[in-house]
Amino acid sequence: MPAECRRAPDIARHPAFRLAAMATALAITATMLALASPGAHAAPHARSGSPPAAAAGPASPAERLLAPAAAAPRRRTARTVLRASRKRSVPPRDALPDAPNSLRMDQQMAEYALRASGIGWRSTGDCSDRTVRTCTSFEGMRWGTIRALIAFAESSGCEVTVTGGTEHGHAGGTYSHANGYKADIATGDCVDRAVRRYPFTGVRGDGARLYRSAEGVVFAREKDHWDILVRRGPRG
Repeated sequence: MPAECRRAPDIARHPAFRLAAMATALAITATMLALASPGAHAAPHARSGSPPAAAAGPASPAERLLAPAAAAPRRRTARTVLRASRKRSVPPRDALPDAPNSLRMDQQMAEYALRASGIGWRSTGDCSDRTVRTCTSFEGMRWGTIRALIAFAESSGCEVTVTGGTEHGHAGGTYSHANGYKADIATGDCVDRAVRRYPFTGVRGDGARLYRSAEGVVFAREKDHWDILVRRGPRG
């Protein structure tokens, strides 16, 4: 038989043809699945800015999962917490630690107690080193002195800021700053009015006017602050 009359080989059985056919079938299947998925219908709405109308009835578990979550509450930073703590009212005295007034505080314990009660502090040197006179240190301050500051803030309702503690640079003596019996607080309209409600008890040797609370705390009006002497504390 001539070559041109021979039967052509069966091309469907050729390996290359089978691979091409399989790839074509897979591509058609993937296209049909993509067109049938819900995302293909939702995309035009998202681009046009007009979302589809919500279906009646409760949402399915899948819809609840895909729905955007509600906005989480704003996280409070350390600064906002501190600002809020200074604005809130001072807790009652019964909520304070039941410790003897003679207890000597370290810097961290004193700061915690004052900050928790809404009382702030400052220094010209922005520090707390007891050996530096431009710092404001609470190291070695008596718990009775801390308690008296908290009690004054509670009874007056004023914003109290401590400007002096046990750091060097104050006058000496038994009932002194260095021994933890004294603290200085900033002046201000509210603080000044609250102190002057106490009975006036005379003038100190340096000319400072003295006021004494019912608990025995003595306030001396110095040039730019109130010098507070606490010999026993609010509870004796």
